[in-house]
Amino acid sequence: MEEALTARALADAGLQPLIADRFTWGERVQGEPLPAVTAMMVSSGRFYLHSGADSIGNPRVQFDCYGKTAAEALAVAKALRTILETKADVGDVAFSVSLLDAMRGPLVEDVGGGRKVHSYSLDFFIWFSPVA
Repeated sequence: MEEALTARALADAGLQPLIADRFTWGERVQGEPLPAVTAMMVSSGRFYLHSGADSIGNPRVQFDCYGKTAAEALAVAKALRTILETKADVGDVAFSVSLLDAMRGPLVEDVGGGRKVHSYSLDFFIWFSPVA
């Protein structure tokens, strides 16, 4: 799911012009330009049947959308939200409409030298299953 979600974000005509290829899982690459997005799995979202794990999932994923200004970070967050709230098939993964659970921001971090990084943090439940 992570690879398909990354591919989906980087191929989107609304998000890709903003972030180029700066979509990473875990932590943002130190020193890379802004804007950028990082994603982190917060919960597995795995379902179980008597026979074992189900192929449907809805993990909670936190996305941090960064920009040089609050407006830039918000533009990235809105573009990402549009992607996630739309159904799409990417490779062998079928994404259903994802549900926004929480949005925090604008957040500001002073990174020294008079520079600041602005961000919005979004928590989504990402519904997905194998393509039928």
